[in-house]
Amino acid sequence: MLFRSWLTFSFVIAVVQMVLAGLSVLQHDAIFSDLLRQRVSVIAQTTATAFKPLVDLGMPLSMMRNGDAVVARALDTDPEIEFVHAFDASGAIVHSTMADRPQSVPPVVLKAMRLATAQGWSAETSQRLYSGFDIKSRSGEIGGGVVVGYPRDRLEEVSQAIVRETAWTALAIWAVFSALAWPVLRLLLGAPQRALGRLEKTLLEPEGRREPVPGGGGAELSVGARGLFGPEIERLGRNLDEAGQQYARAREDLDGAAAGRVRDGAAGSEGGSLVEGAEVAVRGAADPSRSLARRVATRLAPVAALFILLSALLLGLASLRDVNQSIEPELAARTHLIGSVVSDNVQRALAAGVPLDRLVGAESFFGDMLTRLPEVAYIAVATGRIVLEAGERIDPYLAPARERKDVRSHPIMQDGEEIAYVVIDIDPAIISKRFVDVFLDMSVVVLVSVLIAFEIMVLLTSRSLTAGLDRLQRLAAMQAAGDFSRRAGIAASGSVDRMTRLLADRAVALNGQFARLWSRTRSSAGGRAALEQVAQRHALSSSGAVPLRTTYFTDLRLALFLFAAADHLPLVFLPLYTRAAEASWLPFEQAVLLSLPLAGYLLAIVLVSPLARPLAEWLGRRPLLVLATIPALVAHIGLFYATSVPEIVGWRVLTGLGYALVTLACQDYVLDTVTGRERAQAMGLFTTVLFAGIFSGTALGGVLADRLGQENVFLLSAALVAAAAVLVARLVGPADSGIERPRARMHLPPILPTLRSRRFCVLLFGIAIPNNIVLQAFISYLVTLILDSLGASTADIGRSVMLYFLAVIVVGPVAGRLASRWMSMTSLALLGATLGGSALLMAALVPHEVTVLLAIMGAGVGDAMGRVSLVPMAMNVAENELQHLGPNAVLGTLRTLERVGSIAGLLAVAMVAGQFGYAAGMATVAALSLGGAALFGAHLGAGRKTSAVIDPAR
Repeated sequence: MLFRSWLTFSFVIAVVQMVLAGLSVLQHDAIFSDLLRQRVSVIAQTTATAFKPLVDLGMPLSMMRNGDAVVARALDTDPEIEFVHAFDASGAIVHSTMADRPQSVPPVVLKAMRLATAQGWSAETSQRLYSGFDIKSRSGEIGGGVVVGYPRDRLEEVSQAIVRETAWTALAIWAVFSALAWPVLRLLLGAPQRALGRLEKTLLEPEGRREPVPGGGGAELSVGARGLFGPEIERLGRNLDEAGQQYARAREDLDGAAAGRVRDGAAGSEGGSLVEGAEVAVRGAADPSRSLARRVATRLAPVAALFILLSALLLGLASLRDVNQSIEPELAARTHLIGSVVSDNVQRALAAGVPLDRLVGAESFFGDMLTRLPEVAYIAVATGRIVLEAGERIDPYLAPARERKDVRSHPIMQDGEEIAYVVIDIDPAIISKRFVDVFLDMSVVVLVSVLIAFEIMVLLTSRSLTAGLDRLQRLAAMQAAGDFSRRAGIAASGSVDRMTRLLADRAVALNGQFARLWSRTRSSAGGRAALEQVAQRHALSSSGAVPLRTTYFTDLRLALFLFAAADHLPLVFLPLYTRAAEASWLPFEQAVLLSLPLAGYLLAIVLVSPLARPLAEWLGRRPLLVLATIPALVAHIGLFYATSVPEIVGWRVLTGLGYALVTLACQDYVLDTVTGRERAQAMGLFTTVLFAGIFSGTALGGVLADRLGQENVFLLSAALVAAAAVLVARLVGPADSGIERPRARMHLPPILPTLRSRRFCVLLFGIAIPNNIVLQAFISYLVTLILDSLGASTADIGRSVMLYFLAVIVVGPVAGRLASRWMSMTSLALLGATLGGSALLMAALVPHEVTVLLAIMGAGVGDAMGRVSLVPMAMNVAENELQHLGPNAVLGTLRTLERVGSIAGLLAVAMVAGQFGYAAGMATVAALSLGGAALFGAHLGAGRKTSAVIDPAR
């Protein structure tokens, strides 16, 4: 037990180090690539400016006679540049630094240019980075562009250095924590392991030489064993002792039946109660709160969480240091580039005879460059006084500038003499923000790595440490109750396994002896009657002992976590992926087109949900779980190859089908493995794991899309779905709680009868539908488009959307306690709807990255309050006005109608956003949320006068 636990801890620490190291490298590469492309975009912008006068006159770029010389000047700015192309609006290259000039720019360049919301744009392939700038006329018409190709050599070199540093650091941290885990686990598990050894010794010794059994014969366990697994081991000791006695009685009864003797009354009534107790023991062992696996995992969870968290934090801090050191030279190079570009352009103007103080448009040009590199706060050309400037001063003392520390300057030469110099001020707040962004990104990576590692720890702990103990406990409890109907075929590799094998051999031997006696007494009615009594007393069968099956949610939770993560990996970039697809022939506005994949996904969930339980009854829970992953797997692969909007919509419909079947089958599996009084706790655990997977997928989706490319994320999603299917097929057994359930039938939800209830309608249109519209129309649709229009990267969008799910996870339990102590469910729901709607309205009125983040968090807090209160209020309606329909029918109708309402709301918001902009779309969501709150609040106020309130407390 100790060695297995140590192996589990070491393996999980290694997993968290590998996952975190890989994600850290990806995050570093995303940051460095972004910085590099921004720097190169300044060169593209400078080159494009030289062609603008030609475009303003309506002339093609090919008319510039020295066009090749213009683009060649960019090579002097940075010798690592691979090529510079000037191309027309069709993509045909008209000027280039390459001797063997291509006919047109690569398709990836045209795609990036077409999708860009600003003049500057960039793209990345496996060979090089591209940064470009549109050449627009005064009327705003695009006459062409300039693209700079930059080799990935610099990025690859820096990335490999980070990989080496991170790998060595991760290996050292793993070695240290793996070594520390041994003494800690020895301290925790040493005493229980010795107690189990004594149990084995007692069990294997002959009857007359046995020592007292711990817990059963008075022997005391050590403090460590009693503190950690003491009660379970004591109970096991008593059960083993009683199992031995029952085994002796069963042999005696079989021998007596063979000799024609029957022990009337000796164990008759007792035997009946023992077998009944065995059935209770079987159901109780399947109960997650009473299983030994759950108890051990709960007691070891703090230790595991501490090791995982500390090892992840150490590697995260080390990676943060390495990333900051890696990007510092690039930040300095960006500043040097600004100075060089300004100096070169001013010198060319002076060489053309333009006086320094008459450089028309220079300050505007400087300002455009400041938008490219936001950490540069101020640019000035000085001769002892300021001649040209742009931005806001950070350093108030500019002269003598070149001799001051921390002030960058570049000389401007004419006829071999310096006549001016360039002064650049760096905004320390922007630089600090860069490092804060890096810290936040690394924090997200650490958090996701910890969640993944913890799920793996729970599974491995259950399978390697507690599964054997629990199997032994169940067999001992059943045999102690006189039930020898089960066996367990395992290899005897440890004391627990050897004891289990002994108990299984006893069951096999008794059933084998019974079968032989049964075949010998075919012609003897009296002998058969005696054997039937023995069989009933000890649960024996002529067909032999059947395998013991154990089912726990811990076998399923990692698969559920991976599937939820896979489903939500594309969430933050799906509208952008759809926008890049071919849709020129579809008669819809772009905003509506971008909402169709999500609408199709939700529609599939609505249509398939009623089929989930009947299919599970027909196929079985495990077969349905495996089969349901097939459409999800195929859909993610199809999305990788999709090139048009209809293809994306179709594959997303198939994804929704798989998601609905998998999540509902998992939910039913959980309900079928526990008894009624523990279902609330099991469903709470199910929801926690599901949201942890959604949270992790959302957080990682943006980071992975930035580095791997959006389409490649779908392949990773497919791989995660395949891994979940393998885990289900290998680990999940048939669910059986020992409770007979009525066979499910497919039926449509009673929509019309429920809508006749005014209280149900108020709950539906006031809380349920508006909350779901906030999730689908705002979080899953508008947030991506709004933040993208504000210049956020895909990783930034993922980190922002993650805040919503984090708020739901954190605020949900707090809101539940708040409702149970300080306020009613109705007040909590009203407060949540008002809070979420107000945050959205603020962001709609003042669209900014900060207000959008506040709206996301406000929506998450409001949704958490609504989730906590919605089901209890719906149950209250079901138990009063709609009690003739039953709670299941009412809840099913509520879920169906809120999803249908969210689809209608999503399409309506998309149409508004297409006509009036994203801010108007956000205002529409806010209006729906606040309007629903007003409806609910009005009903609440009227209900207090008539006592018709939806509050469960009433």
